[in-house]
Amino acid sequence: MSALASASRLAAVLALLLPAAAAAAPRVVSINLCADQLVLALADPWQVLAVGRLAADPALSAMHREAARVPATGGSAEEVMRLGPDIVVSGAAQQRKTNALLVRMGFRVLALGAPDDVEGVAAMIGDVAAALEQEARGRHLAAALRADFRPPPGPAGATALVWRPNGFVSGKGTLSDAALAAAGLANQAALAGIGAWGTMPLERLVADPPDILVIDDHMPTKSSRAQALLVHPALARLAPPMRVGQVPTAEWLCPGPWMRAAVDRLRALARP
Repeated sequence: MSALASASRLAAVLALLLPAAAAAAPRVVSINLCADQLVLALADPWQVLAVGRLAADPALSAMHREAARVPATGGSAEEVMRLGPDIVVSGAAQQRKTNALLVRMGFRVLALGAPDDVEGVAAMIGDVAAALEQEARGRHLAAALRADFRPPPGPAGATALVWRPNGFVSGKGTLSDAALAAAGLANQAALAGIGAWGTMPLERLVADPPDILVIDDHMPTKSSRAQALLVHPALARLAPPMRVGQVPTAEWLCPGPWMRAAVDRLRALARP
């Protein structure tokens, strides 16, 4: 048999085997913004039947380019049933009723929580990867996440406060706290005795300002009273010496491997 004939025969065999191998892996629909991004990061493109519409919004999604290449869904149970996925990935709290309906209809549903520590996020990446039969990719992303969040040696340097609408702050033990630590910064909220979640009134911030104030990039507007607090004139009087930096909301709105970009921005802010 000639080399050309052998190659043609091998190509024909592979053409028969590859669709069968592809069919063995689960097809997925995701109906939650954070779940969407994990699915897009872990799945092969052909596995993804649809993701939620918000996944293509660059202001909210770090995976918006990938999302724009797959169909979008509004996330209703009826839409999911028409698509007929092998697995549905969703949020445990946000889509609770839809999840229950889909389970009653016989669909396999992976409902994700909202971990607020690095190991919890790494475990969630592993769960989604296993469900999609992409375990190797999941291990790689989880290991990279742990490395990205590894704090530098030595004590923390400048103080920083992640300040959100209504003065909402993330204290000790949160992902924001871990991101600040990875950048070599001390979390002002944790130093002020605030637990995982709390608020920092403007008056308290003015009385004891951090070295760096961090806000989300799409938040400093006056579209609501909650957001207007972030552009209060009192803040302008604190700078300098206080520095104000922004992190794109999409880089840390949802927990996942894309948070490396937020940590890198914080590291840049930490440099004098």
